Amino acid sequence: MRAKYNIAAACVLSAIAALADPCPPALTGVAAAVAQLRHVAGTFSPPCRVVSVEALRGELERKLRRDLPIAPQLYLEALVRTGFVDGEPADLYRHLLGFYTSQVLGFYEPASDEMVIVNSPAASSGESSAVWAHELEHAVQEHRFHLPSRLLAMRTDSDAQRAASAIAEGEAMLVMLIVNGGGGASASSLDAQDVALAQQAATLTAPGVPDFFIQDLVFPYATGLATVLRAYEAGSWPAVDRLLAHPPADTAALLHPSEAHGAPVVPASALPAVPPGWDEVLTDVVGEWGLSFLLGRRLPHDEASGIAAGWDGDRLRLIRETAHPQRWALVWRIACRNDGKRQALEEALKHHLPILLARLSDPGPPRLDWAATDRSLEVRAAWPAAAPR
Repeated sequence: MRAKYNIAAACVLSAIAALADPCPPALTGVAAAVAQLRHVAGTFSPPCRVVSVEALRGELERKLRRDLPIAPQLYLEALVRTGFVDGEPADLYRHLLGFYTSQVLGFYEPASDEMVIVNSPAASSGESSAVWAHELEHAVQEHRFHLPSRLLAMRTDSDAQRAASAIAEGEAMLVMLIVNGGGGASASSLDAQDVALAQQAATLTAPGVPDFFIQDLVFPYATGLATVLRAYEAGSWPAVDRLLAHPPADTAALLHPSEAHGAPVVPASALPAVPPGWDEVLTDVVGEWGLSFLLGRRLPHDEASGIAAGWDGDRLRLIRETAHPQRWALVWRIACRNDGKRQALEEALKHHLPILLARLSDPGPPRLDWAATDRSLEVRAAWPAAAPR
């Protein structure tokens, strides 16, 4: 009788312990190594919240609504209308959520300072410790530099957000590789893994998911790791910490690390105001990475990236008519490094942008109006004429 009671009590106590600490052992086991590597004082292990595989989709939908500058399906429609992706927004959203859901074992949530864990066997496997080292480092970034929270505040500047995200993901990748290597990874092995990651990223595909989202997912990891690794090899963790505290302001600084960069800014105030009878959809910075991707839809990769390398700031505004939401318009002002770079970009955009913007506005391809002065180029597509006074 007593033995049965003890067994039952042990089962109850085990169940209570599991409820009290839902973190998988693979996560708690690697937390101390991350804390030691990154000099986190005291006990370090954010609380965990377990969600079912079925509930993960809802979690990711909430993240997308919070992280994107506008509602997800409207954002996808904006990408379609500006030529970055092809397809119907509803179908794209379904495929995109399915893709993200298939990639996630869990993630760090800065708003609640917790680890969100998918209730699946893979989350507790020994192989998952590398994933948890990566996600735990995002918690370290929040505790020490508030970087994940700062990323959320960059939603109106996609280029700055992409650049800062590259530092966040690259540094988390570096921590993951070092912890996974037992804390003693050599510079040569880290360099080799950086090359392997870039090669692996180049082959990543997903059915129904446009290349824009694949490349946008890959860029922070591959380019970010290369950037952070250079800093680590040059100045160890203090140099990496400086990157976390002050990430590059744009993707151009990541793509051309050996070149001097100022603070390229085309302010929103430089664009025409939203006309009466129209609503602003989005005002954003495309950046060198985005410009290169867009040109790369019509040009060979090297040619597109070479032209985009002349980027020195931009701002794009999308609007749609209140009474006729299928009528969209845009204005896009781009600053270039010099007049020659502007001429090369102008020639490329005048040739290819009419095709890329074919779906911008009903009932057909929009009229494009161009203006160029020295280093600056502006294009207006279907932009409504000013009302006569």
